[in-house]
Amino acid sequence: MTAWDLTRGKSAEITKVNLSGAAAERLTALGFVRGAKVLSGGRSLMDSSILLMCGAVRLAARRCVAELIEVAQ
Repeated sequence: MTAWDLTRGKSAEITKVNLSGAAAERLTALGFVRGAKVLSGGRSLMDSSILLMCGAVRLAARRCVAELIEVAQ
């Protein structure tokens, strides 16, 4: 299951972030790391991005990025 599969209001634990380079560093700096709880805040109008909340951070992630964040409920 990926972060993209989360419906609004559902939470899960990050199990793996399949990104590398600068994108992975940015997510790590924001707290999106293995073991962190993530909550879905909903999707954009055109269903192209998702609002993910992790601690005090709110991140609007594109679908291609959200599909690379593996989660488990």
